[in-house]
Amino acid sequence: MVEASPPAGRFHWLTRHVPTRETIHEYRLLRPFAEHLRHPSLWRLNRRSVPCGVAVGLFVAIIIPFMHTFIAALLAIPARANVAVAALLTLVVNPLTIPLMYLAAYRIGSWELHHDASLVNPADAERFSGELSRMLFWIHQASGSIAVGILTIAVVAAVIGYAASALGWRFWCRSRWQRRHKQT
Repeated sequence: MVEASPPAGRFHWLTRHVPTRETIHEYRLLRPFAEHLRHPSLWRLNRRSVPCGVAVGLFVAIIIPFMHTFIAALLAIPARANVAVAALLTLVVNPLTIPLMYLAAYRIGSWELHHDASLVNPADAERFSGELSRMLFWIHQASGSIAVGILTIAVVAAVIGYAASALGWRFWCRSRWQRRHKQT
């Protein structure tokens, strides 16, 4: 019987650090959930679980600005997505990308809702005495547009991430097959 050789290349580090089904039982806090965590696609890198993990990770990262890694890992379980990929993809949303993302969300949401910022009367904002209350007034006026924009960005990012990773996976497998075919 031929032993499986360790993966080579870029994925070697990742495959060594991805938890396995066997290591789940070693953690006391995870033992009650071990039966749910036994499904092979949660831990293996395959053509179905990786794109699903990318979609779950991107959607959760954009929708939920805090604790998104933990929530993405939890949501990957019922979706049968790769847990490590879902958790890793949440790192695209970070303190450097959040301001640009919220600005884009406001613009997209305003466009979708046909909301014009010039319709807000600046005199209404001047009624509030402090800077904090003025800032809260403007946030309140923009919250609908931001919420719709964030939802739109999350759905679009999840769909594009799923499609790109599925195509990337197919391209990578095809190139490996062609390389192997040329060697024989």
